[in-house]
Amino acid sequence: MDIINANGTRTFSSYPILVSYDDGTLVTETQQLVFGQTLMYGFSNNLDLFLSYNILNDRIKYLDFGSQSTKSDNSINFNSLYIGGNYTFDSLLIDEFQQSIIFQTAVLQNIKYQNADKDYSFKDYNLKYSVKSFSDPLVTILSLGTNQTLKRDISNNNINLPNSYFVELNLFLILNPNISLNLNTEHSYQTSMKEDGVKVNNSTILSTIGFGLTYNLSEKNVITINSSVGTSTNAPDSRLSFSLWHKF
Repeated sequence: MDIINANGTRTFSSYPILVSYDDGTLVTETQQLVFGQTLMYGFSNNLDLFLSYNILNDRIKYLDFGSQSTKSDNSINFNSLYIGGNYTFDSLLIDEFQQSIIFQTAVLQNIKYQNADKDYSFKDYNLKYSVKSFSDPLVTILSLGTNQTLKRDISNNNINLPNSYFVELNLFLILNPNISLNLNTEHSYQTSMKEDGVKVNNSTILSTIGFGLTYNLSEKNVITINSSVGTSTNAPDSRLSFSLWHKF
């Protein structure tokens, strides 16, 4: 579960990476509750296949021209359904770093733009390459990737949503067999957004930094809590995440 809070006019999406854009509506404050689940199947020693879906509770405050006052709106919808795979390489990079690559695509992705929303299939693609190093008691994961979106139509407009290129760094400090602390940072470059070929959003950089805790409840259950803040203008003010992993 993700809780995202932001002041300003931008719309946010948190899966598979953080994306934001301004569609021109007079939103003054956004709060999102994202409920998600990921199901993973070990296809082989190297390949895991997964399915991930998200349900979005979107609460916004906006300026109403008619009454010249601030009003609020609340909506719940099935936001996305992604399928993909995670491949772990046998060979080590420089004889030290474990390598993996993740690819996923949206079987369904709901997009809200101005006063309309629409579902799309296979117009969003995400690719992430990661290297992991182990140096007791520290685990380091460095990831590079891209999120690509195809042109889509909504409310008789052709929309080019931003593409993203990102880098992530996660540091896990293992305190004991059951508890580890996590320091993470993410930086992504977003291209401009266009409506009917006209640029309506400039390119921007989204940056966040966060701190978390992972606790092994048992051999099959792990809980993770992470809190992050935006360190760039167009990133959300805060983001709080809760995850529970269960191995069948």
